Amino acid sequence: MTPKEEFAILLEKQKIVKGDVIFVLQGDGVFRAASAVELFQDGYAPLVAIVGSANDRSYGSYPSIEVRDEMLRLGLPKEIIHFEEVGVHTHAEAKRAMELAEEKDWKTILIATSPHHQYRAFLTFLKAMRDAGIDLNLVNAPANLSMTEKTPWGRRTDLLVQEFAKIIEYQKKGDVASYDDGIAHLKLL
Repeated sequence: MTPKEEFAILLEKQKIVKGDVIFVLQGDGVFRAASAVELFQDGYAPLVAIVGSANDRSYGSYPSIEVRDEMLRLGLPKEIIHFEEVGVHTHAEAKRAMELAEEKDWKTILIATSPHHQYRAFLTFLKAMRDAGIDLNLVNAPANLSMTEKTPWGRRTDLLVQEFAKIIEYQKKGDVASYDDGIAHLKLL
């Protein structure tokens, strides 16, 4: 088994546990909002954060205010949402998450994203955590979304192939942890 395969299996098997915050990553339209609301309503965390600032509908990056408004429409109380528009991409969102974790003394972050994005998102958060010199429990909390659904930005099965290519590309830039680092982190939990 390759490190990529082992990492994917471990990440997919990770149990969702209670944490300090449900961190909703921007992208995939507003589809991630329902999952964040469900996690909150199920008592997994007392706070939901969204900090994305991208705006490229063709890529699925709807303005974060629309994601926030969708969460409100679905019943999330406004007072439990930490809302900023500062992260232009996943790496910037992860870096801001680490700053907030230090400021607010968060120990466990639930990473709410789409199933095709979960692998790169987790490795990006892990790298940002290590770069910040802090130790957190990172919890994979992907939305339950169809991988074959047609969206204006593509099918998630096709986007998954692109995500694994981005992992390689962003590892070279130093923005994403390695599969071996991901495996080691997940085995500690």
